[in-house]
Amino acid sequence: MKKAGGRSGQIRDLGVHWREVELRDVNRESDLAFGVLAVRMGRVPRILLVDAVCAWLNEADAATVGVAQGRSLADILRENAGLSEETVEEICAARDALLDAGGRVSPDALRLEPSLRETLLGLEPPGWMSSWLRGTGTAPETELSAPARGERYEVGAEIARGGLGRVVEGFDRDLRREVALKLLLEGHAPDQERRFVREALVAARLEHPAVVPTYDFGEIRDPGGGRKLFLCMKRIRGRTLDDVIRSLRKGEGVAAARLSRARLLAILQDVCLGMAYAHAKGVIHRDLKPANVMVGEFGEVLIVDWGLAKSGGLDDPVPEARVVPAGTDSADSVLTLDGDVLGTPAFMSPEQAAGRTEQVDARSDVFSLGAILYCLLTWRSPMEGLGGDQALDAARQGRFTPPARRVEELRAAAEGPVPEPVSATLEAICLRAMALRPEDRFRSALELHDELQLYLEGVKERERNHRLAEEAIARALEALERRSRLDEEARSAAAASRELEKSVQPHEDKSALWAAQDRARSLERGAVDALSEANGHLASALTHESGHAEARRLSAELSWQRFLEAEETGDEKGVRLNRAVVERYNDGPFDALLAGDGTLTVRTRAYPCRCLADGRRTLPGELAWMGYHPWSGRELSGMKGAEGLPGLEPREPLLLRVHGPDCEPVEVEGADVWLFRHEEIERRLFPVTPALPGASGIAPDAAAAIAATFEPGSPYRPRGPGVWLGRTPIRRRVLPMGSYLLLVAGTGSAPLRVPVRIPRCAAWEQELTLYRPEEIPAGTIPISAGPFWYQGTPGDPYVGRAETMTVDDFFLARHPITCREYCEFLNELGTSRPDEAAARVPRNAETTGHCWPAVGGTWHVPTAAWLATAAPEARAKAARLHDNPAPWQEVWPVFGVSWEDLVAYCAWRSRREGRVVTLPHEVAWEKSARGTDRRTYVCGTHEDPRWMRIMRSDPAGPGPVTIGEYPADESPYGVRGLGGNSRDACLNSPGEEYPGWRVTRGGDWSATGFLSRTTYRSGHASRFVLWYCGGRVAVPVRCARAGRVPDERDR
Repeated sequence: MKKAGGRSGQIRDLGVHWREVELRDVNRESDLAFGVLAVRMGRVPRILLVDAVCAWLNEADAATVGVAQGRSLADILRENAGLSEETVEEICAARDALLDAGGRVSPDALRLEPSLRETLLGLEPPGWMSSWLRGTGTAPETELSAPARGERYEVGAEIARGGLGRVVEGFDRDLRREVALKLLLEGHAPDQERRFVREALVAARLEHPAVVPTYDFGEIRDPGGGRKLFLCMKRIRGRTLDDVIRSLRKGEGVAAARLSRARLLAILQDVCLGMAYAHAKGVIHRDLKPANVMVGEFGEVLIVDWGLAKSGGLDDPVPEARVVPAGTDSADSVLTLDGDVLGTPAFMSPEQAAGRTEQVDARSDVFSLGAILYCLLTWRSPMEGLGGDQALDAARQGRFTPPARRVEELRAAAEGPVPEPVSATLEAICLRAMALRPEDRFRSALELHDELQLYLEGVKERERNHRLAEEAIARALEALERRSRLDEEARSAAAASRELEKSVQPHEDKSALWAAQDRARSLERGAVDALSEANGHLASALTHESGHAEARRLSAELSWQRFLEAEETGDEKGVRLNRAVVERYNDGPFDALLAGDGTLTVRTRAYPCRCLADGRRTLPGELAWMGYHPWSGRELSGMKGAEGLPGLEPREPLLLRVHGPDCEPVEVEGADVWLFRHEEIERRLFPVTPALPGASGIAPDAAAAIAATFEPGSPYRPRGPGVWLGRTPIRRRVLPMGSYLLLVAGTGSAPLRVPVRIPRCAAWEQELTLYRPEEIPAGTIPISAGPFWYQGTPGDPYVGRAETMTVDDFFLARHPITCREYCEFLNELGTSRPDEAAARVPRNAETTGHCWPAVGGTWHVPTAAWLATAAPEARAKAARLHDNPAPWQEVWPVFGVSWEDLVAYCAWRSRREGRVVTLPHEVAWEKSARGTDRRTYVCGTHEDPRWMRIMRSDPAGPGPVTIGEYPADESPYGVRGLGGNSRDACLNSPGEEYPGWRVTRGGDWSATGFLSRTTYRSGHASRFVLWYCGGRVAVPVRCARAGRVPDERDR
């Protein structure tokens, strides 16, 4: 009821202050009289009239200012009270009987109860209405009488049927309303009439919103003219809770959408309150189950069927304790007592199922309430699937599957719709309510209600937080989609700017290039901003709901991406930080990724032909390796400025020990494979024996393979015997991710030293070609084919973009070309072309400053020993290496020679040895230096002047040393001197933008450690000579084939 303080709050909702409003309808008094008569005649409750008058006056107010069209009070009452047309006509007839000669209802013709008059006046109505209300009650009250009738109740169709009676639709002719009539079944047993009367008495004493109101009780005439007992109740339109649960199981959309778990629990709470009231009145239901709970169309919850109720002051309808099954075949079937309905096993307390009726009390109903809770959580009854006898036995023992486990089983089976998982809190409430011993249950239905309320209050807060988390995730997904789009655009823009950069000459205007670069950077910044925004939204989502699965998954995925980026770039801090985030939010999907285990497959093969041992007729056009002619250095696609020395190219076929483009190796089996893991010890990577199981059988000794692949003084000789993986083929051996070294030895072949890298959660497949000892050129090391990580060292401006590249097998000299070897070349060249030999002598400038003297037509390396015995005029022709006080040594790397000199040397070696001898392509050089684990230096990720000959290696000052010194300067394959002493000239050009130039790689005796990085690139003109630059030879295994040549322009 509205407070007697006016309806100003409602009027302010319309934005209008109350003022006197004259209704234009001349029949306004008649409209008000209609409402008063509706109350007087019992057709409308008083509170409903008060609400309707409030709405009537407010709508009239709004109509006056043009906000809305007002309704009549009769229309409002018809809608709010659900008045039928017959009822409206009845009230109108009563009103018309009170009209005066002027067609108005005089206020003194009505008599209002004082409290109703005061309530209506408290609404602060307009003046006409106040006067009208104050004038009521002065005249004698007009008598109102109900219409004459015969039988009061009309009997309609059957709604439901139970063990004691049937429920039918009915109509109360006196009050003109729909009702429900429960009629005693025909042919009832003698004592059923007594029980029916008892049910009526029990229901009548329960006046609670959760109990169906009882209107009337008595006898009614049946169609045959006889009389039978009836119970008149409120007509409920809705479904039983059992029907609701069945709808959920079927996946009916309306039920699933409208009835969340929280709403279902609220329904049970209403049942608990109703039962708490009943228990306070001394009534025990004894047959509580979802089928006896009605859920109305407007959310009302009602407990029905009190036929088995036990009530103080009334005889118990079940006086004996002997309980027998009556042919039941399921847990949801009823049980009988000598033919009378007693209850339902699935929802019975153990004491009731055992027939101990004297022990049945309010806590027995609490057990049934817990069983209903079980149904709401699992959509199944506690005894589902059990026959009647089994169900009754289980009920007596309180034996059932806990709800959480039951739901887990249902979700695992995933047959149709399944309920959501059951929390530990809800399961604890359910199990306590269904405890075997009554003293272990909730003490009352009200206590169970309160426990559910505490849970739901937490649920509401969780639902709010869940909603906010969902909103934040939606915004995060939008930001991530934007980031993905911007990332793609940024990559395209960056690629376009790089292409444009290639076409812009240094002296040309670069405005267009800068604009393209700025656009790429702007897109990159936008992508970073979008990522930052997404991270912020995800953090917000996790603040609202720390366990939100989607937020945790997305946070883990984003950190995983950054973790991989940090791992690729060697950012140790980024790796640790992002890994910690992934581990924090990982709920299982990242377990294998974090562990990183991969697989290793090793297959061995060999060339069946003897081209490397006996030679083959090689056509001039077949001489190609990695896109260059191996003797002249000519770039084969016609790059300008990379013509090399075409005069060195043969014009006729030659017998050379090299495989042709069509030679193919075939698979061979049975090679032993030992595994070592590269581990950092005192800043260097050493091969050590990992703690891994080996292959079954007796493992062969790896000593012979170690001796053949490691020089005696190598500090990197493996520690331990290694893990014998077995004999090839090795298929998908699971290994922890990381860097490894394989030693592979086949019968009749030279052992191989092969670094491999097991990627994170990926496979590494290594095909190895075995070579006979005579096929391997002296002083060289086999570099096996396969992929490796090329370039990509962070912080180095001279390094290109990282990419994976693959090279074919080749042999690389263990040491650089020595002064002795180069002097031999000069002397042989001097016999036929002395002027050319003189031009190619090591020197300190391009055409002057020659360092080596010629005595009697023979060139000499001016070592200290030679200088000590040479004639004065010979010593005068000798010169020391630029910026170096020490005399030359024959086992120094050769210095002071140009790229052209070294190419001529390789062509000479090729003809003399009958092989294809060349300078290494820089891609092949880098693979030989860093192996497959992307190491920064040949010895690992750290640099120390003690491990390679660089500027600060000797406190006496910089200078070259012999090739046998600094054994720590050894690559994973066993190549020496790649980090210092002598920088190596390479076969290839740095690109079209550097015409006439060639690449040099590696550190040297005059450089800092930074230049010793395995990815450092430098270069100079092909005729230029440097005091720190020399070279080493490479020997291709076979001539290149189309499609296998890495193109400089692709990098």
